[in-house]
Amino acid sequence: MSSQFDQRTEFRWYKVGIIGSGPAGLSAAAHAAELGVPHVLLESESHASNTIYKYQKGKHVMAEPGILPLRSPMSFEAGTREEILGKWDEELDKHKVNIQYGQEVTSIQGQDGAFEVRTKKGDVFFCRKIILGIGLQGNIRKLGVAGEDLDGVQYQLDDPKEYSDETIVVVGAGDAAIENAIALAEQNRVILVNRNEEFTRCKEGNLTNILAAIKEGRVEIRYGTSAAKVEKVGGEVPLRFSVKTPDGPDVIECHRIIGRLGATPPRKLVESFGVKFPSSDPNSVPQLSDTYESNVKGLYIVGALGGYPLIKQAMNQGYEVVETCLGRQVEPAAEPLLAKKFAGFSRTKTVAQVLDLIQASVPLLQGINRLQLREFMLDSELHSPRAGEVIFQRNDYTNSFYMVVGGQVLVEGDGGKQFP
Repeated sequence: MSSQFDQRTEFRWYKVGIIGSGPAGLSAAAHAAELGVPHVLLESESHASNTIYKYQKGKHVMAEPGILPLRSPMSFEAGTREEILGKWDEELDKHKVNIQYGQEVTSIQGQDGAFEVRTKKGDVFFCRKIILGIGLQGNIRKLGVAGEDLDGVQYQLDDPKEYSDETIVVVGAGDAAIENAIALAEQNRVILVNRNEEFTRCKEGNLTNILAAIKEGRVEIRYGTSAAKVEKVGGEVPLRFSVKTPDGPDVIECHRIIGRLGATPPRKLVESFGVKFPSSDPNSVPQLSDTYESNVKGLYIVGALGGYPLIKQAMNQGYEVVETCLGRQVEPAAEPLLAKKFAGFSRTKTVAQVLDLIQASVPLLQGINRLQLREFMLDSELHSPRAGEVIFQRNDYTNSFYMVVGGQVLVEGDGGKQFP
């Protein structure tokens, strides 16, 4: 190693380099700071936690899942966007986190124990371990039709109170779409476009709120409807939004269209770091070990990029991955919860063994990574019915579905005919 390299690295060599100051990155950096571990947290924006920073003003942020304990030196509880960001800024100062703003990472090279991180500014950071928590915010999914970038079509809502007396179409069925629609409806006519026949991707509280708003007439709903084209027509109502509905083509005249359709991983950038994805599906996430390590040894992925969109889970990951970087074994925060859930299924198998069995036995779950499977099982129930027990019968109502891990299920059709 040359003396020039030694001089450059003397003040830029860190045991842990953390990229992205979302909840996972903040938690990881704060834990490194409290342990006295040389670290650097690189953030491309001029402020921390850009995803939450871009939430609409006054948004209530939920602390889910409620059953999961928080493991982080950074605090987090349900509250407004402003309260959470303010508290985190205070705690960054309190823990003396080495955060550097305006440092957009453009390349990661090297290997475990000797990574070289370069930024758009031309700065170079040398890190023994890398924790990647850049999230999905930069890869927002658009409408995917002609006119998707016209004036009046937007994919972000900063302040609902900026708009009044407008007809606004919100496209989407997740939490962001629902929250935007309800907030805008206070002083606008709002039409919510959902390509499905129900809301399946939102939190329970938001589902209750949007169904109430629809029932009371505060929000109009178009189920089974998708975008076809956006045109600028000028005049008092400047946009013509062509859509496909169950009854055929239709047109919605509006002032503004807000697409809240989620985001996809910044795949090109992440792949340039050497990280591999399991398929060509743009929604796929990298395959990770139980300790969040990617196929690149020493490079760990946490937060939404690894398949975890919930804040509390991401913060726990940030804490745990620093422990792993230091060579310590740490049990995931959800481990006791999963162990209790699996106890009725097997008293001899470990959590890892039960997860192995589930993933090997259920084809539908074989395409997700291990961390996503753990999250999925937290929201699932593992049943061990007795032989001959009826699990579900015609006209029963449920919003769940069953997957068979072991044994055989008979489905009885008309006339008592049975199908295995």
